[in-house]
Amino acid sequence: MDNGSSADILVWQCFVKMGFNEAALKKSQYPLIGFGGKRIEALGKIELNVTFGEGAGQRTEAITFDVVDINYPYNAIFGRNTLVKFAAVIHQSYLCMKLPTAGGIITVFGNQEEARRCEDNASTSDKNVHVIEAPNEVNDGENCEEPEKLGGVSPAEHTKKVPLCEDVPDRMVIIGKGLEEAEEARLIQFLRNNQDVFAWSSSDLRGVSREVIEHELRVNPKAKPVKQGQRSMSEERQKAAHAEVQKLLDAGVIRKVQYPEWLANVVMVPKKNGKWRMCIDFTILNKACPKDEYPLP
Repeated sequence: MDNGSSADILVWQCFVKMGFNEAALKKSQYPLIGFGGKRIEALGKIELNVTFGEGAGQRTEAITFDVVDINYPYNAIFGRNTLVKFAAVIHQSYLCMKLPTAGGIITVFGNQEEARRCEDNASTSDKNVHVIEAPNEVNDGENCEEPEKLGGVSPAEHTKKVPLCEDVPDRMVIIGKGLEEAEEARLIQFLRNNQDVFAWSSSDLRGVSREVIEHELRVNPKAKPVKQGQRSMSEERQKAAHAEVQKLLDAGVIRKVQYPEWLANVVMVPKKNGKWRMCIDFTILNKACPKDEYPLP
């Protein structure tokens, strides 16, 4: 059981011993990554019934496995999809899993000695398995930490920079070095055909027409407008704020207004690369906006 893997994996040797052959496999749409940081093409997919428990206290669910032909100390990896389907909770230290069934909660224990033997035979590299391009794995922006700190996988391959526009050499995109020549040519051509979607400067951020969609603040009409007192900033922060405001003005993202009803201070936050991120202290304004009890995802 591995709640760090987004794919359910069945090793080919086990697949064959279970009496199946390659004809039982369906085509796999996405490659896998995570076996020592390498990219692996699955042989195919197969849906199998998985049962935990015995007698009245058992539960069976259909799980779709990716079948891979690799040397691995485990016969199968049950990832997050299995855990979600069984509504299971695992405790790695005790090799214990609990899941609800029609007959009540059952507990499944692993074998400590067998697990240690498998771990000793396993590679010390990251064994989590992830589906590349899986739609439910896209970062939603709520967590902006580095992948290494979150326990994610490292890049699967070496990369290189390729000019997106031959006339402007500084406009580069990063692609993998391990692509086949024909695949790389198609990818570069696709990126060049759609280079208008890239924003190279603030002036490229034109936004969406207000005829299409418009956002407005639902401020409580009974709330009294607040104008925060001006806070002093160091000369370095002032210069960074002026430069950021000027970029937004040039791009047409913001405009000057006189005598605003609400006034909030600019807050300059240092970034890891030594530059500054400009934020706005909207604490008081947020308090004046009623919370949406049923927000859209």
